[in-house]
This record gives sequence, C-alpha cells and structure tokens, in this order.
Amino acid sequence: MAEFRIARRGAVTYVGMRVSATMATLSRDVGRGFTELDRYVAQRGIDTTAASLIRYRDVPADGSFTVEVGVEWLGRGDVPRVREPFIVDELPAGHFAVASQRGPYAWIGGLTHELMTWGDERGMDYALEPGDGGPDHWDCRYEWYPEQPAEGPYGAHGPVEVCLLLRA
Repeated sequence: MAEFRIARRGAVTYVGMRVSATMATLSRDVGRGFTELDRYVAQRGIDTTAASLIRYRDVPADGSFTVEVGVEWLGRGDVPRVREPFIVDELPAGHFAVASQRGPYAWIGGLTHELMTWGDERGMDYALEPGDGGPDHWDCRYEWYPEQPAEGPYGAHGPVEVCLLLRA
C-alpha cells in the first residue's frame, strides 16, 4: 500500500550514467545501466551507499528519452572524478511530493501516476515545464531505491520512493 506525503529532502550527490530508453524498454535498459555503473564504481573504489536512483529530466509522451541511473556517493574525501559516459551530479534539496511503497518495481509507473493525481487534487505546483508538443522538463523527478532489490514472483521488488520537486 502506498503512502503519499510532502517531505523536505536534502541534496544528494550521486555517481551515475545516462541511459537511453523507451517506456517499453525502460526496465531492461536501466538494468543494463546499473550493471555497468556498479562495475565502474567498484573498479574505481568509489564509496557509495546501498541507495540507488533513477532520475528523469525530460519525459516525452512517447518515443525515446534519456534517464540517469545513479548511486549515492558517501561524501568522504573529494568528489570522485569520472570519465564519460559516467557523471557526478546532485539532486537538489527542497520540498518534494513523495510516494513510498514496498512491492514489485513493475508497479512504479502506476505509483507515479497515483502520486501526480494525489498532488493535483491538492493543488501542488511541480517544478516542471510542460512540453509544448515536446517532452515535459522536470527540475527534479526521481525514483529512490534505499535497498538493493530482491527477486520475487513479479520480478525485482523492494522499497521505492517516487519524488517530485515542488516549486518554492
């Protein structure tokens, strides 16, 4: 069962990489991206937590788009230097509409829709520029995975938070 709330979240620095996908291939492409990213941070000895994320910046109604898969950097020492195609970036601090649930990741699309409906019903102002015939641009929209996933009858599952930045 999902929980919906407004939460103040701090900034998070992450090491990541951009992944091209479509809605139909998102799960597969993100999985491949995380495999490559995990291998890279392990080879480089970059300290990360168990938390991972998927960040959406420009989201079209259909067609291909790019997401960022990332792992939270622990923050010890200097910010790691990375090479293309890897990036170091930061999720901004701010107030977010947040939906939390524990369950199959296959349900995250529905959870995101429910969160947007919940927020719209309450008049929330998302930090979003609607696309005029193009993709919507989000200042900060991401899925937060605080634990590594487990496998279950419906595929990967675990706790997840969908977070949508609100305008100040």
